[in-house]
Amino acid sequence: IGAGSLFEDNGIIPNAEPALKATLGELTTEEFYNSPLRVQKSEMAKELLNKELNSKGIKVEEVLARYFKYSDEIQRNIEEKKLKDQYVFKNQSEAKAASEEAVLKKIVQEGEARVSVKLEEGRAYVTKKNAEKELYARKKEAEADLLVQLSEAEKIKLKNAALQGKGSERMVGLKMAEVYKGINLIILPSDGKGGINPLDLDNTLRLFDVRKGGRK
Repeated sequence: IGAGSLFEDNGIIPNAEPALKATLGELTTEEFYNSPLRVQKSEMAKELLNKELNSKGIKVEEVLARYFKYSDEIQRNIEEKKLKDQYVFKNQSEAKAASEEAVLKKIVQEGEARVSVKLEEGRAYVTKKNAEKELYARKKEAEADLLVQLSEAEKIKLKNAALQGKGSERMVGLKMAEVYKGINLIILPSDGKGGINPLDLDNTLRLFDVRKGGRK
């Protein structure tokens, strides 16, 4: 290869370009900015260089692509593509956000509708129970009124029965005793034509010349 720096001119430089093109040259612009992939291709380039140079006494330890610069046109194309990709991503994100917002709005509306239905069901239930309670109260009140009326009717029935039976004579006697109250006590016969029997109401009426029905 020669002394001095001839190992560069005769060894590394002639073999470096083909090895780099065969490895790193396969990467696209976007892939070149992918550090793990770039390191992998750099390792492949090192293996190709050692394969060519080891027999000449040269060993390549590392292939490092530290500083790389594209031409202005390529750099401009890269930036334009990046901007276009970002714009597409922005539109996709906005579309996805709008779609998710529509789904969320639909879920909220469905939830509100379900809540409204449940509230109406609750109001209907309360109305029904209040109506049932009012109906029950009215029914019980009517039953109580009926019991009172039946009791009054039974009381009147029993009173009429008492007045029509043997007890009526005793009641007449008690009433007549009140009529005779305050009259001076005299002894009179209780039988015969002129006798007075206070329990004989008809005879008493005739005695005092009281006509039935108020006739004069």
